[in-house]
Amino acid sequence: MFAYEPLRDYGLFDNIASWTIFLVVPPKRIQPAEPDVGTLYQPITQDKEIRLLVLEPGTPGDELRCHLINTRLSWRTKYEALSYTWGDPTITRQLSCSGRTIDVTVSLHDALSDLRQPRGKRLLWVDVVCINQADNNEKAQQIRLMGEIYSQARRVLIYLGKTDSSVDGAMKSIRQLDWKFMPIHVRRMKPTPEDKISWGPIINLLRRPWFQRTWVIQEAILAKRAHVICGKQSIPWAMLERVVIAMDFYKAEVAEIPDYSSIVDTVAGVHLMRSARRDRYVGIMMPDLWLYRWLLVGSPMNRQEFTKLLDLIMDSRTFACSNPRDKVFGMLGVTGQDTSSEYLTPDYHISPGDVFRKFVLWEIFHNGSLRVLGSSSDKAGSHYSSPTWVPDFNRLDHHRSLTRHENRARFSASADLPIQARASNDDTVLHLKGRIVDTLHTVGEMMIRNPSDLAGKGDYVNKRMTWYDELRVNKDMIIEAITIWLEAMERLTQGRHPVPRANAMLATKLVDGKLVLKDGVPSDWVPFLRALVCNRTDYGQEASNVFEPMVAAYVRLSLAAEKLPKPYVRKHYPLARRAIEASLSLAQSRRFAGTDMGLTGYVPMRAKKGDLVVILYGADVPFVVRKQASGRLLPEDGEISLITYASKLVMEWSKSVGIVLRPQRSV
Repeated sequence: MFAYEPLRDYGLFDNIASWTIFLVVPPKRIQPAEPDVGTLYQPITQDKEIRLLVLEPGTPGDELRCHLINTRLSWRTKYEALSYTWGDPTITRQLSCSGRTIDVTVSLHDALSDLRQPRGKRLLWVDVVCINQADNNEKAQQIRLMGEIYSQARRVLIYLGKTDSSVDGAMKSIRQLDWKFMPIHVRRMKPTPEDKISWGPIINLLRRPWFQRTWVIQEAILAKRAHVICGKQSIPWAMLERVVIAMDFYKAEVAEIPDYSSIVDTVAGVHLMRSARRDRYVGIMMPDLWLYRWLLVGSPMNRQEFTKLLDLIMDSRTFACSNPRDKVFGMLGVTGQDTSSEYLTPDYHISPGDVFRKFVLWEIFHNGSLRVLGSSSDKAGSHYSSPTWVPDFNRLDHHRSLTRHENRARFSASADLPIQARASNDDTVLHLKGRIVDTLHTVGEMMIRNPSDLAGKGDYVNKRMTWYDELRVNKDMIIEAITIWLEAMERLTQGRHPVPRANAMLATKLVDGKLVLKDGVPSDWVPFLRALVCNRTDYGQEASNVFEPMVAAYVRLSLAAEKLPKPYVRKHYPLARRAIEASLSLAQSRRFAGTDMGLTGYVPMRAKKGDLVVILYGADVPFVVRKQASGRLLPEDGEISLITYASKLVMEWSKSVGIVLRPQRSV
């Protein structure tokens, strides 16, 4: 059955159910065999049993009163689930609950105050109160149910906090933008006059702490219907999603939005939630820019692309959580994968390092994938003891996995050979089979940088200087990469063939008595251009011949934009922008490098001269391994462009080895 999202989000379907079925069918309560009046929490003894908070009615100024009831999750259990930020646990207020006085954070007290109705009780699920936080066994059991708790709620209430002068008018402006940014008008978008939209309150609202918390990802994704609440004002969550995604498109393609850089992580998080929600609820029509982007530029519309557990954990790296174990546990209810394995049983008694180690083993042995070994982190600063092959998922590096969109265009470094992996009896030593391909000869010092103020494409005349600033940001990095590549080509050819000319990309010709830049792409420079963008487009697809001129424009404009004719820059800048986005999507936090034999590509930012390049059986991309006296250290994934193009050839002449990853701390 398909539903149209705006009708659902404005409550049409829920209201029909409320006016009919739920008027006569109350939730089924569970009565204890022997009530214990000496405790706040009645024990949970049945499958799918949960507690709900009954918020008593009252007017502003009245004391907050509530009580807990035990019930079972079912179609007849009608409740709302609260999504909020816990806040500072040391600053509390008192709440009267089931005849007792308990301490709750200020943020929860504010939420209950704003949600309380003047007449009529409100049935809520509130994690910190409905789950006995002192009972780790109960916590683990209830976390397993959180997927059902949020997905079966009649509505999820996303509480952003009290309103204040910094966000005055934000909700009204979002409603206006939802109309202005209707996807059907994408091709005709024009800059919005400043006197009609006040961006400040919207930006301040999107900076609220709720948007930086790990658990909210699950809560927003699972919600079939959600409302965003700030003080006494509210809007449908889907409306906020549409506006944020449209703002991202508007800012990139039409005009600047003041202080947009401060909400970049929020925007990325909303994109993640929206995409994962689409994967989960395939029967809901979601009218937004994503569909229109697909129609306009050809980005594929694949289902189940955004709900793999590893990708959820990687994509939520910037979100915070008070307990590092929740980096894994907080995503279990969202993923579409089978998480019933004992490796993923929520257990707050074991260390975060053990939680991370079990997740890595689950990914390798349950999913038959080595992608997780490419999740690099700052292990030197980690507070948790774990083997070198286990990343600290609380300190992940800020880069995207090279295999993130494997269903769009998959790498195949190991020529589809099956994984050969086993773990020691205590699951602390990982044995892998692979082949040594090469050794790193030169590792660049520079990494690609994301321009702090990306230029728009709308008004070329007024934006010209911003273009030049943006293009100059990575000029030195590109010069370094070209130098490394040319030197690698000399090692590769060994004098048997001429190497590409260093100035070929800026070659000129005489036209009407004037020197102009030659168009086209020198054929011998194609390997470098593809390596510069990891052989991928800005939408994650394998780069075709059509994309090569875009990368060439990026290189030429970065090297000499200020010396080129303005008409040339104006014509080629839009092409260069797409290549810039492709580089940023995969090459951030990586360095350009060359091997002893003359292969080139990006390697981990911590890679060093002398590190080994290996292809593990079953791996999609090569890895960089550091040989040590006690074993080998696996920092992260790397991509050497020519290996990807000729993986079968490489596998034929490389040396087969066994690689042992031992339980020692990385340095």
